[in-house]
Amino acid sequence: MTNVLIQPCANTVARRNWRKTIDQSIQFRALPYSEALTAPELERLNEIHDHGAAKFWGRTGFHDKTMPSVRTGDVVLFTWKNHIRAIGTVGTSFRNSAFGDMLWHEPGDTEVFPNVFSLLAVAEAELPYSVLWSVPGIKHGDNFRQGRVITDLELADDILDSLGVQTAENDELATKIQIAVEEGMKRNVTLQLERLLNERTQYQAPARAVTVNHVESRLVHEYEKTRDINFVRVRSSAGVTDLQTSGDGEAELIEAKGDHTRKRVREAVAQLLHYAPENTYELDRLTALFPARPGDDDITYLHRLGIDCVHRTGPGSFKRDPAPEARREYMRPVWNDNLER
Repeated sequence: MTNVLIQPCANTVARRNWRKTIDQSIQFRALPYSEALTAPELERLNEIHDHGAAKFWGRTGFHDKTMPSVRTGDVVLFTWKNHIRAIGTVGTSFRNSAFGDMLWHEPGDTEVFPNVFSLLAVAEAELPYSVLWSVPGIKHGDNFRQGRVITDLELADDILDSLGVQTAENDELATKIQIAVEEGMKRNVTLQLERLLNERTQYQAPARAVTVNHVESRLVHEYEKTRDINFVRVRSSAGVTDLQTSGDGEAELIEAKGDHTRKRVREAVAQLLHYAPENTYELDRLTALFPARPGDDDITYLHRLGIDCVHRTGPGSFKRDPAPEARREYMRPVWNDNLER
């Protein structure tokens, strides 16, 4: 549904260009910028950025082959110093050397940026590369130096999920499904949602930029640093796990949530019970991870299903409320019961 661009911004030219066209917006309707744009480019910019101003970024000719796949609503991860420092969404993308030179070229520059894209918004982030390294399909230790466009939709979705990014396209699909269900029930007809669920929309005008929930990814990273354990993420038909041990010794599956409300506790339970039977390993322990301690009733609910509760008590500090061993022992056959095995 949504491609992901990984864009390094570490060198001197990149930092200079950031100050020029990210720290400030460009009035693209005004001269001399409007003269450098083609009529279709200006029309598309006006359609998406109706105030006549936008932030821009450019890529060198090295990316000529991948940039035609970039479209409105794609997510951009701006990286430097081993972190994702900002996250934005693409407004419109086009190739225009003259416009790129007008935005960024200075005397003595050897690099040019003919591939240009506007941005709907750019949100600050502070997420280490390890958040990406844990995603199946991303090589551990990759520094993303050349940048890339990830068009593998499954991998792109996994990356966005690991970062807590919710896109406008996903919101639109959820709205479409809700409307279809409501209309079907009113008309008393059989619901046929497969077309919607399988649809890869060409989303052209997002109502807003992405929403980024930093809490879950930061919580996972902080918890991982406190444990001397080889954590991995595993993809299955149920989705991608937040954290789990590799299967050496006690196999534990962990699901993290961005807050400790009852709604999030229930979500954690649902995901754990969905992931567990589809897992590669026979699991010994299921754990729900929260940024603060849930209520007593919610912890009792977790324990009833044999699920441990771990919550953050301070910077780099976590407390585990373990489920009774007898309850865990009772539930293990359920967790590991994959009917298709």
